[in-house]
Amino acid sequence: MTEKTDTAVSKVETQAPATQATAAEEAGKQVRVMRPAADIHETKEGATILIDLPGVSHDTLDIDVDKNVLTVKGDITLDTPDNLTPTYMDVHAGGYHRQFTLSAELDSSQIDAQLKDGVLKLAIPRSEKHKPRKIEVKAA
Repeated sequence: MTEKTDTAVSKVETQAPATQATAAEEAGKQVRVMRPAADIHETKEGATILIDLPGVSHDTLDIDVDKNVLTVKGDITLDTPDNLTPTYMDVHAGGYHRQFTLSAELDSSQIDAQLKDGVLKLAIPRSEKHKPRKIEVKAA
């Protein structure tokens, strides 16, 4: 289900991809796919999306755009020794999955992605024809 908004980025509600669940079931493990929290900020220059992805490394992060749908997926990497069996864990292995519909006003070919301290920052500029511009008036 897509939320219709007047903004350049809108959220897309999705369920976990079936391929991840099937592969995990075959391996005999349960995979948790979570929907991370996100903040969207829009300016005249474009949009910035901040997504909380604690436990995700650069190696396990996957970002792609297909038909104006931005998809962010990441697997949580836990550094637990093999011989250690935890009694209790606040964070479990699994992954994150989130999708956003991008407006045609945004230039998805120019997305800048930075992952720092568990927060993914996506800067998406507006295409040049959609940026505000000053029109010079000439004297007649």
